[in-house]
Amino acid sequence: MSLKKVSLLVVFFMLSMFSIHNVSASQRFADVPSSNGAYEEINYLVDRGVIKGYVENGVTNFKPNNPVTRGQAAKMVIESTNNQSLVVSQSSFTDIKVGTELSGYAESAVKHGFIAEKSKGKFSPNTPLTRNEMAKALSIAFNLNAEKYANLSIPFTDVAVNNAYYKYIAAIYYNGITKGSATGTAFNPTQSVTRAQFASFIARASEEKFRLELPVQGVTVPNEGDKIGQVVSTTDNLNVRTSVSVADNSNIIGQINEGDTLPLFEVLNGWYKVSYNGRYAYISATYSKEVVSENVEPESPIESPEVEVPEEEEEEPEIEEAEDPVVESPSATNTIGIATVNSLHIRAAANGTSKSLGVINRGTEVNVYSTDGKWAKVSYNGVEGYTSKKYLRLVNLTGSAVKGRIIVLDPGHGGKDPGASKSGAVEKKIVLEVAKKVQQKLEAAGAIVHMTRVSDTFPTLDDRVVFSEDKFAEIFVSIHVNSATNTSANGTETYYSISANDNEKEDYRLANAINTQIVNNADMNNRKVKRADYYVLRNQLIPSVLVELGFVSNASDRAKLVNSEYVEIFADSIYKGILQYYSK
Repeated sequence: MSLKKVSLLVVFFMLSMFSIHNVSASQRFADVPSSNGAYEEINYLVDRGVIKGYVENGVTNFKPNNPVTRGQAAKMVIESTNNQSLVVSQSSFTDIKVGTELSGYAESAVKHGFIAEKSKGKFSPNTPLTRNEMAKALSIAFNLNAEKYANLSIPFTDVAVNNAYYKYIAAIYYNGITKGSATGTAFNPTQSVTRAQFASFIARASEEKFRLELPVQGVTVPNEGDKIGQVVSTTDNLNVRTSVSVADNSNIIGQINEGDTLPLFEVLNGWYKVSYNGRYAYISATYSKEVVSENVEPESPIESPEVEVPEEEEEEPEIEEAEDPVVESPSATNTIGIATVNSLHIRAAANGTSKSLGVINRGTEVNVYSTDGKWAKVSYNGVEGYTSKKYLRLVNLTGSAVKGRIIVLDPGHGGKDPGASKSGAVEKKIVLEVAKKVQQKLEAAGAIVHMTRVSDTFPTLDDRVVFSEDKFAEIFVSIHVNSATNTSANGTETYYSISANDNEKEDYRLANAINTQIVNNADMNNRKVKRADYYVLRNQLIPSVLVELGFVSNASDRAKLVNSEYVEIFADSIYKGILQYYSK
């Protein structure tokens, strides 16, 4: 037999043995079969060059059940985010030799803030990465904007609100990267992360198709409309807790004083379930009591019970007469007001200290004769008086639905702040163009429209809120475009505030109307209506929403955002959404 034939037989034998160990060409690792829950995510990272595995005795393994070390995690995060390893002349860590591959990844991970040194001068590259550290690394590396989720409730009972990693854990939870333990109630923050788990987390952060079904923001946040009453503290410094336990102080999120009231949602054994700073919480029933509603004064023809509502200032700033959709005669009106909150006072005069003639509840319709600043002159069941315009949705019975409505449009960013940009498409320019077209459409229909900016200027977030208040706005619509590191992220989403807000039902109604119009008319992926405490939303009492038209970082969305035909569609959709909101 020739040497050539012998060599071919040896090669054939070796390939046969290799195929036995590796099952198929698509199975990169002998210890990661297709039945492994992280199979697709691991292969995805192999294709991207993020992971390689170990070759041992001619077999390639991944070792999916081994803990991922801090050194391994540094490399995977740097590679998956397309960052570069950092070459240094002197190592920042006494436990890593300069010039090694590990050195470059560790230096870069610390520089970017993805992973902190374990102790002063030490990186501890062989120490397993904890789930706390994992949450922070992914949140920062993939720009998940942890601050946006810092006040959202999460279902993990082992993550206290004072946990330094709370906001990062909330960010990866609300972005579909993890759901915690099998029961969904534990996160196990100090436990290690396996290599398979970390591969799944990296893939989910990198590629939207791998993400878990997103939790609806606000599901665990109280809806004021569901409260069953109010409770009042009978002592000072009463602890407000996230759970019904006094074992330690880790669940304390605040304190209230004697006379302070909170919305009540459930009466438990020795506890009240309440709403506090936009989240469910608990206070001891020993040091608080339920508020007993008192009836309205006997002479009032309105029979609703009276409870506390926000009071208005006694002095009202003047506005231009053109901003008053006044109906001249109190005997007839073309405008009704629909109460958007419960226990809304009708007062004898247009100030918060005037005598209450009675109260109305959410959904009650009143006749509106005129508006002046913050007040509306109304009548209900034969009673004429004044009520806060902030808590009425004004509906025209005939003609244009928006005639006389005072609307503030807020084109995001501007001036020194360009916002998101990609391939020449700049957020501040796109949203200003869309906003101007919305303004034209609304004004043509008789609305009174104010723009927070009409050119390339930069009003601060507070400027925008103050502007809205000064104009006595009835709704506020902030217009933005989105961006993400993951270029496959696409679609339209519209936000309203997570914080306790008397007008939250109106916020949702407005957000849903606009979002639906854009999705349907511009054929956008529906990322749905969500809740987040953006400054311009949480600092207003009127219905306020923030629209993210699409992702400038996504080629398909970007093509629409810079296309004049689609700019017209976006503008028309916002306009139609506002019309829909003002329909009865």
